Amino acid sequence: MWKDWLALSKREQKGFVVLSIILITLIGFYFLTPLIFSSQQKRGEVYSAFLNWTDSVNAINSTEITLNSDTLFFFNPNEVTISKLQKLGVNGDALINWLKYRESGSSFQTPEDILKIYLLDSALTVKLMPYVKFNTDGVQKVRHDKLPVAENRTNSELSIDSNSLNYIRNTKAKPEESFVIEINSADTAEFTVLKGIGSVLSSRIVSYRSALGGFFDVEQLKEVYGMSANTVDENRTSLSVDSLAITKINVNRASLRRLKKHPYIDFYLAKAIIEYRKEKGSIKSVEEILLFKEVKPELKNKLAVYLTIEDKKQNKK
Repeated sequence: MWKDWLALSKREQKGFVVLSIILITLIGFYFLTPLIFSSQQKRGEVYSAFLNWTDSVNAINSTEITLNSDTLFFFNPNEVTISKLQKLGVNGDALINWLKYRESGSSFQTPEDILKIYLLDSALTVKLMPYVKFNTDGVQKVRHDKLPVAENRTNSELSIDSNSLNYIRNTKAKPEESFVIEINSADTAEFTVLKGIGSVLSSRIVSYRSALGGFFDVEQLKEVYGMSANTVDENRTSLSVDSLAITKINVNRASLRRLKKHPYIDFYLAKAIIEYRKEKGSIKSVEEILLFKEVKPELKNKLAVYLTIEDKKQNKK
């Protein structure tokens, strides 16, 4: 063997040594890699678990109820408005379930009846029950030195009947005529109170409203993707529209990108407006645009509502 080694040239000997080192390195890497990645994976799992725990703690802290004597006041649970419920700390799904409970035809007879509201925080419920007052015409502010004290109640007394919860959760009742939503200012939570409208559809309504610049007619709700004509008709008595809240597009200033973002303006119409404006210098009236061949006949009257040739400040003058 040694004779064979000595028979090799120095260059061949160096090449043999280098190849041996490479081979040993590859073998070591092959056997050590699983151990290295295994330990890193374990560290990653521990770190991920720690992050999940941190997120859960933050979520709990973010949902804590912080009520003080300034936010508590006497209220009639059968008549209290959405804004007042929010001031009392009733938000999100609990607020929606409160409204659904009333709209289903049910009414609160005793302070303990608010226990039937699904997803209403139990600590908040205990704080609110002393403030429930059925025989009051207005809101009575609570004095700092005379706060009602909630009676001591056991867990069994604070338990909620499961049948009542299932009824409230599954019932999608017809809104009362006295409950009216202004569709240009309502948020997604208010829309979900309506019959046949869930969280997904309510988000689409708000998004479409933003793209339009506001609604001028309740009928426009039928243009929202997924909204049936029957749903709009069934809720019509609970809907109102403030057409003064509409944001108009100044055709003498709007860019091509801004114009084609509007649901009633496609790329071809937007381009025609830009080219006409360049040719004429400025557009004198909205009627000039409505005569374009690119304007769809069925959208002509609707489009006129959203176009203007002046800035908002100039309109006020």
